[in-house]
Amino acid sequence: MSALGGSSNDDDLATDATSGAAIAVLGGTGLIGSSIARAFLDGGHKVIVLARHDVDGHRAPLLAGATLVLGDAREPSTLERVLDGVGHVVSALGAPHPAASGSDPLAQFDAELPVLLDLLERVAAQGGIGFTYLSSGGAIYGDVDELPVNEEAECHPVSPYGVTKLAAERYVLMAARRREVPVRILRVANAIGASQTHRTGQGVIAALLHGAQTGTAVRLFGDGSSVRDYVDVADVATAAVALSSLDRPALVVNVGSGVGHRLDAVVHLVEEVTGAAIKVEQAPTRPTDVRSITLDVSRLRGLMEWHPRTLRESVEDTWAQWCAWRDDARPVTS
Repeated sequence: MSALGGSSNDDDLATDATSGAAIAVLGGTGLIGSSIARAFLDGGHKVIVLARHDVDGHRAPLLAGATLVLGDAREPSTLERVLDGVGHVVSALGAPHPAASGSDPLAQFDAELPVLLDLLERVAAQGGIGFTYLSSGGAIYGDVDELPVNEEAECHPVSPYGVTKLAAERYVLMAARRREVPVRILRVANAIGASQTHRTGQGVIAALLHGAQTGTAVRLFGDGSSVRDYVDVADVATAAVALSSLDRPALVVNVGSGVGHRLDAVVHLVEEVTGAAIKVEQAPTRPTDVRSITLDVSRLRGLMEWHPRTLRESVEDTWAQWCAWRDDARPVTS
């Protein structure tokens, strides 16, 4: 185990967790997980981050002050160590993205559900722990007839990724009903932020900004008419912290901007912000792609003050940070 701004032995880990009810963020070196960890740290919480790989590059500062445990959430001894004495768990564990899940549905299942079921059982058995699960605000709904879509809409996912996320939500809610685990399910829109990488197969904004910065062509799927809801990762983190403190047994909440953007308009916006002409390679729409999605965030606004950044503001902030990093390292690649 290694630590960022904290101790590196098991005794100190347990002390940190039991004093002041630490927050455990599983998958806390990823784009969303690292931002949530930072938000909890900024709120004065002790944070334990579980990740398979050490953090470096531009995400490292986000975890300054957190205790970083390197290990696999599928290992019982690792989970036992991380969960000891914590007051809330955030599951931001990574899994194959929607397009990748189409070619290997079983890999999606294996990456998500077994570890989630074990985690929920341990949280329920320990008692007194809140649980936040990061779901999908796009893939889980599938193609719907009416936008924006609210949390009561029927879900018809079109990818194994979406099917698995929906199954995971059902297990989380079952833990709330049967085991009285306070749960929050965050159906997150397309999250964007400066530390996002263009190499993971997710994140069209990062891909477009990389194309603007390097001149390399960006492969886009479809004719440009697809619509997505984009939300700044810092706003997602703010919502996760605020919702974790509410006295509610179970919440399912859309976390997005509530504004839809056509893909061709997003390309134009990035060109405006960067001043670069982006080379685009058109590719056919994939069967795992949702046609259009915009989230109804009325429920979230009823639970907290919710004034997310606009897409332009997020793109401008991200581009400014990338330019500042240009002579340094590129955004992290894992």
